[in-house]
Amino acid sequence: MYMLSYGEMVESDPHIARSSEKQAFDIVIELLEGAAEKGINTPEAELALTRVSELWQFLIDDLIHPDNALSDDLRGSLISIGGWILQETRRVQSGEAEDISGIISVNKLVRDGLK
Repeated sequence: MYMLSYGEMVESDPHIARSSEKQAFDIVIELLEGAAEKGINTPEAELALTRVSELWQFLIDDLIHPDNALSDDLRGSLISIGGWILQETRRVQSGEAEDISGIISVNKLVRDGLK
């Protein structure tokens, strides 16, 4: 079975790629909001934090790839946002922080910025 790389998928149809990105953010945001309701020390929270970390690690890996077509400024900004998300997620997972509202808000802003 042949699987397209993410870059090939974006190149072949960027609208599908953006739709997939938006859907990934929707899923992560829904998990994070559920975790906020249930509590930070629940399996739901651990799942949500793991998934948001996975999403952002994937995005950062794509953003640092030399073939990424986004402008350097936008790539840098998104990498910075991703770094903050990963850092904040680790803080929550380690018990240093208990509030995930900022993680939720930033993910919503990025999702809403997808065109």
